[in-house]
Amino acid sequence: MALSKQEFYIRDLVIDDEYGIIDSNATIQDAAKKMKELGVPDLVVVEGETQKVLGVIADFDIVKNVVAEGSNVKTERVISTMYRITPVSLDTPVEEAFTRMRDLHVNVVPVVEKEKLIGVATIHDCWSYIPDKIIDEIGLIPVRNTKVAEFWFASACAIIAFVLGILLPTLGVFSFFTGDQLDLQDFLSKAFPMGGKVTFHVFEARGVDVFVQLTDLIATNGEIWLVVVIIGILMVIFGIIGLISIIYASFSNVKNYQTGYLIQYLIPGLMVVFIVLEWIFYAIAFATTEPPVNIKIDGIGLTFSIISMLLILGAIFRDYIFREIESPQSDIDKVNK
Repeated sequence: MALSKQEFYIRDLVIDDEYGIIDSNATIQDAAKKMKELGVPDLVVVEGETQKVLGVIADFDIVKNVVAEGSNVKTERVISTMYRITPVSLDTPVEEAFTRMRDLHVNVVPVVEKEKLIGVATIHDCWSYIPDKIIDEIGLIPVRNTKVAEFWFASACAIIAFVLGILLPTLGVFSFFTGDQLDLQDFLSKAFPMGGKVTFHVFEARGVDVFVQLTDLIATNGEIWLVVVIIGILMVIFGIIGLISIIYASFSNVKNYQTGYLIQYLIPGLMVVFIVLEWIFYAIAFATTEPPVNIKIDGIGLTFSIISMLLILGAIFRDYIFREIESPQSDIDKVNK
């Protein structure tokens, strides 16, 4: 999703309102007659009384799927031969409409407004509104190819963020909170004659000769620890899914594939949300413990969590990191135009 100051929408096109419609249950012969009568190669297919747009039938579809197959044009129905394509609205980007037609190898797409058919847009019209090259002018770091740079940047950020903010705390390398074993004997329901430090991680507390699952604290210290465990599980799950989403979304941009809001923003954003919630509910769990325990934040763990969240946000909003350098050839093309 390269950001650019230049973008066209379907409303910018001259929408063809000289189109024909045909019922999905009409016969292929009826469709062919109507095409001949109107002098058009395509008809928009609608569903009965609802007039819901289902797709389009083209003369080529009739030749290829009915005539060439030896089917009876008097009995074969339009709905069995048409191609299904999701209609576009006036606010649909031209490039998206073009991609939709290109992927289906078709020439027209229906245009609807408030679910009412208002015309059709052709692939040729859309093509004329797509520049040979749209320069990405928004960003801080100038590069030759923003999409490739964004892919590597987002992938690196996502992997490092996952390792620092989720994987290492889960494996016990970094912790959220720390305390002294002697101060935590009652809290952990264990005796520690040797003393030492206890560190609290995603699913357990560790120390010298100490290993306590957080689930063991639910019965002795309250159900808040069940919430901490559940959030930890969600943090790991959405960490993995978010990592995959960021890499997939950035790779899709390189290949000019469309990805939705869910993959682009929501799932990666939940990585940040659950890291924050893990810290918050850990703090609440200790704050509500009776009797109070002497505990402190692990500065290294907090630092790496903050770095992890910043990296995730950087990967999500990677479009603002890089801008495209116009090549000398681009300048020549502008002059020639």
